[in-house]
Amino acid sequence: MSVWRVLRWLMVMIVMSDAIMCLPNTRHQVWRVGSRGSNVVQQLLVAGMLDVLNHSGSSRTVRVPPESLTEVKDALQDAGIPYQVLIHDLAAHLQAADEEGRERRSADNSSCTVSSCPAPLNTHYMTFSQMEWYLRDVNTSSPTRITVSSIGKSVEGRNIWLAHILPSQPSDKAVWLEAGLHAREWISPAVALHLIHHMITNTSATSSVDVFIVPMANPDGYVYTWITDRLWRKNRRVNGGARCDGVDLNRNWDSHFGVGASNNPCSEVYQGPSAFSEPETKALRDAMLKLKDNLELVLALHSYGQDLLYPWGWSTGEEAPGKHDLIAIGQVFTQAVKNATGTEYAVKNAAEGYYVASGATDDWAMEALHTKYVYTLELRDQGRQGFLLEPANILACSEEIWQGITQVIKKINA
Repeated sequence: MSVWRVLRWLMVMIVMSDAIMCLPNTRHQVWRVGSRGSNVVQQLLVAGMLDVLNHSGSSRTVRVPPESLTEVKDALQDAGIPYQVLIHDLAAHLQAADEEGRERRSADNSSCTVSSCPAPLNTHYMTFSQMEWYLRDVNTSSPTRITVSSIGKSVEGRNIWLAHILPSQPSDKAVWLEAGLHAREWISPAVALHLIHHMITNTSATSSVDVFIVPMANPDGYVYTWITDRLWRKNRRVNGGARCDGVDLNRNWDSHFGVGASNNPCSEVYQGPSAFSEPETKALRDAMLKLKDNLELVLALHSYGQDLLYPWGWSTGEEAPGKHDLIAIGQVFTQAVKNATGTEYAVKNAAEGYYVASGATDDWAMEALHTKYVYTLELRDQGRQGFLLEPANILACSEEIWQGITQVIKKINA
């Protein structure tokens, strides 16, 4: 990734938001770490000394806070890992981009209103309030196709909404989709909302299966990315006695809890004090347990990397049951995506393809619910824009995922 691309990538976070970002990133630096540094980077991530911004490709792009600069530098030098400082002060670059971002936002007034949001936005990412307006509207306007209900509350008391797409004929099979577990991955809930819209208007694709979609599993964190820190990942738990807030909700599930995660509240992969300590993961767990006997497919939407990951994430040495079927169905998905837009996704084992990590939705669903087809889907792109994917991608990304999921549902229901 060139320096110019990194600068442009960071400026996007200001441009694409309808809120003014006030990122607490003064003197944070962005580094590119050499290809041999993956293990060291993972260790520093668990220790809470850096944040990984790019998992794709051979090198890693990381954000290093000022208090960790010396330790990270020493660790890389001791291991003989080369690195390059791409951004010396992240906040300064964001401030420089803010004026341009305001002008662009003023020039494009496409948005929901308080009283009406009849469809997901194509040219903007939606605020959490806009998501709620859309879900309320569609629940009222399409009662024979969808029911929307709250399955619980977040740490700060926001609703966690579950959309149930109703089949047109009796069904004993169910599909579960989860989005927005990591706050900064805005493309994830955007795609989930468009999938809801597709399923309501296209009755044939889901005529014989119940589909359950949680479009925003971490509403507090998502709101925080709009008003304070665009790169926030965790929920908004106040960790008593610690200087850092938040729990990584994708390390909080009760599946080999603690492996590849961190017990340091300042780490981006902080697992929390115990499995299911967070109200968000408890709500998701309880809703999924009610569907245990019917779930055929669990798909957790994340970003980024354009990869379809299958279990296990907690081990590189133990093979998940039905591995070959997982790969085969995964290839059905990736081929359908490629046919739709030409975008290429890869089917990978989670631990081998990325890194060892436990406490995630996918591993828990396979282990506790015995769901046969379980995946984490890393959406667009492959690192050029990363977490800050421009909203121009929303429609195409949603369309390709819709085509992929449609073919997978057909295949597992055959």
